[in-house]
Amino acid sequence: MVSSGKEVVLYEKKEKVAYITLNRPEKLNAINREMAERLREIWLDFKDDENLFVAVLSGSGASFCAGADVKDLGEVERGKYKMSRSITLGEKVIGPNAYSVRKPIVGALKGKVLGAGLWLALECDIRVASDDVVLGLPEPMIGIPTIFAGFLNRHMPQAIANELLLTGGNISAQRAYGVGIVNRVVPVDQLLYEATTIAAALSNNAPLALRAMKQLVHQCWDMDFNSTVALTESVVVPVNNSEDAEEGKKAFLEKRRPRWKAK
Repeated sequence: MVSSGKEVVLYEKKEKVAYITLNRPEKLNAINREMAERLREIWLDFKDDENLFVAVLSGSGASFCAGADVKDLGEVERGKYKMSRSITLGEKVIGPNAYSVRKPIVGALKGKVLGAGLWLALECDIRVASDDVVLGLPEPMIGIPTIFAGFLNRHMPQAIANELLLTGGNISAQRAYGVGIVNRVVPVDQLLYEATTIAAALSNNAPLALRAMKQLVHQCWDMDFNSTVALTESVVVPVNNSEDAEEGKKAFLEKRRPRWKAK
């Protein structure tokens, strides 16, 4: 892979929080192969770094991410397309879920959040949007299907998913908030402050408990009752027997802030 000569994704660690910033502002942070590979490296590092409890994902410049870089798509030879090599295969290439990242991620969304950019946003656990956001799936307008269409029902009502998928149109920040796609809408100049504040609050909570709950939310959504109970027991019991659980109870009784070890 040929490097562009600059960091296409910025990765900064401050105390317990990782700050991940898509950094191709001149392309509205459109995702090319270099960016997809860098995201893979970052998600794996974030996952394995026990000093990091939560991440904030944002985009430099005016937009979060305008989708996949059409130039990269144009380099795929006709008849040679394979999903496993496609940067548009959201969760299997650019998103943290493909790498079993169980730590919380706060998305700071602004400007254009389109195509693969929308999928990357949907893989964030809490989403803060600026009031200028537009979310959409324009893929049908250039002749390709949205790769992650089968996952959208996990994140929004069927009617909204259909509208985005079939029309190629956009929805506003307020409408996205109204149907539960984003958690908060704020002025653009307050976006990073709001996302960082949420991340700081999450980083004060027990990391093992947060990871366990995220895992259960992701894995139990289509399970039957008995399967949900069985998975819950297998995930929760080790956390309840952890050093952090003991520290949490001790700190509560001693009226002090707990000192988490993620153990």
